[in-house]
Amino acid sequence: MVRKESSGGKAVVVVDMQKDNVGGFCQGIIPNIKLLLERARGKGIPVVFVCDSRYPDDFIFTRMGHKPSCIRGTEGVKVIEELGPQATDVVIEKRMMSGFFGSDLDFTLRQKGVESLIVVGVATVGCVLKTAMDAVELGYEVMVPADCCATPSTEYHELSLKVFGLFNMLKPTVAEVIDAL
Repeated sequence: MVRKESSGGKAVVVVDMQKDNVGGFCQGIIPNIKLLLERARGKGIPVVFVCDSRYPDDFIFTRMGHKPSCIRGTEGVKVIEELGPQATDVVIEKRMMSGFFGSDLDFTLRQKGVESLIVVGVATVGCVLKTAMDAVELGYEVMVPADCCATPSTEYHELSLKVFGLFNMLKPTVAEVIDAL
């Protein structure tokens, strides 16, 4: 039997806020995520970083043509210093867009008694969307604060927010999410 830790049923999942992934398009969300993490940690709510950790010949580079990034063993896989994991945080490596696919994220969250997720990070149109949608299918309640995720394309970011809205995941601001902690 797996012993569940008490977390109030919530967790913050931070997607791909790593040195190789965070660019100019992310600067506006960093203070919001930092505030959310401070408040969550202060209330004993688990913080889980799901991070790209790829090999140079992964399909996303060889078949999809993406520029290699977040290669295992490089500086680029580290979480940005502004959000840097604390001793109580969990860091989970992933090779796919979803934080759940092929990782132990689901097991880790269930062991902690988590039923509700706040998903933040980059890219809204890719890894944030895939992680949030998989979480819904796995039975989690999901919140995505619009001002805590980003994508280089404003158009794709807005489209992704519409998808979150269709599934009742979208929250307009981090302040609204913090009030619900």
